[in-house]
Amino acid sequence: MARGRGDNMEDEGSTDMPASEGTMTVPSFRVGRIIGRRGAKIRELQDRSRAKIDVTDEVDEDDMTLIRISGSADQIDHAKSLISRLIQNRDEMGGDAPVRRDRGGDRPPRNQEFYEPSVTFQIPDDKCGLVIGSRGSKIREIQQETGATIDVGRRDTAVDGFVTVSLTGDQEACDAAEKIIKDLVIESQNKDKIEKPPPSEVMDVSIDLTRRIIGPMGATVRDIQERTNTEIEIARRSTAVNGIVRLSITGDAKDAAAAKRIIQDILDEGDAPSLVMMIEERFCGLIIGGRGSKIRQLQDSTGTAIKIDKKSEAKDGKVQVVISGSESQCAAAQHEINAIIAESQDEL
Repeated sequence: MARGRGDNMEDEGSTDMPASEGTMTVPSFRVGRIIGRRGAKIRELQDRSRAKIDVTDEVDEDDMTLIRISGSADQIDHAKSLISRLIQNRDEMGGDAPVRRDRGGDRPPRNQEFYEPSVTFQIPDDKCGLVIGSRGSKIREIQQETGATIDVGRRDTAVDGFVTVSLTGDQEACDAAEKIIKDLVIESQNKDKIEKPPPSEVMDVSIDLTRRIIGPMGATVRDIQERTNTEIEIARRSTAVNGIVRLSITGDAKDAAAAKRIIQDILDEGDAPSLVMMIEERFCGLIIGGRGSKIRQLQDSTGTAIKIDKKSEAKDGKVQVVISGSESQCAAAQHEINAIIAESQDEL
């Protein structure tokens, strides 16, 4: 079991707790509200419910975080109720309406803890991953440290290369979270300026062909970088001029020239051959894996691009799988997919 963020909390009265455990899931962006600044809120929830609450690091494909709750049945139910009210912006004492507070306005009474988003600012869309971290680890860390709830806009919502970050909480928590995030972004930008040498090769690429260079889940561009010992950067789509974006290759002149030739070959080769197969929709999750881990592994190991239709597009209970690559690569990917399905059927 993953060690969570309630493990270091004190369990008053735990000596007479029956060995019983319940679980619930909450949106990951609400974890900071449950933990509170330096763990203050989760300690309060445990004190009020007399249950042990463990906010784990287990996150499912819907970005829901698992919470484990230990105690008697009544204590577990009470804890779940408190947590549910908390993430729904409702105080247990009956306050249903969240308190709206604009940035710079009067501070609400101390006993009113839940607010609508009160601070918003923008960051470059290419810094989203920096703030969120691997599987949301960085954003959870900032939420736990400050007690603010943080919502980072998706990259596909970017306007002119920037996304909106919304913070919810009291003024102190929001100010602290805003400073941490802005410091992260500034530090990264300064590091880029200091450490990044000028590109050795530059190419102008049609925006419609950039995905071909990037490849499935970034596999193609990673492969080129590893093979040539170069760094390849494709400008954001929002910077396109007349449908063209700039591609920069940094590295030794000979290596950069080799990377440029590989990229040009990819652009010139046209559409890769494809193989189409049909699978039962119930096997989609097995092929895709948690948060896309399995399909990335298949693509990386076979060198193919694999596209699985949505379940809503299923016909007669089956969905279409399109595999792109060389004939041998497609055959290898098809063999792996069939093996996963066969293994699952053997276990039934």
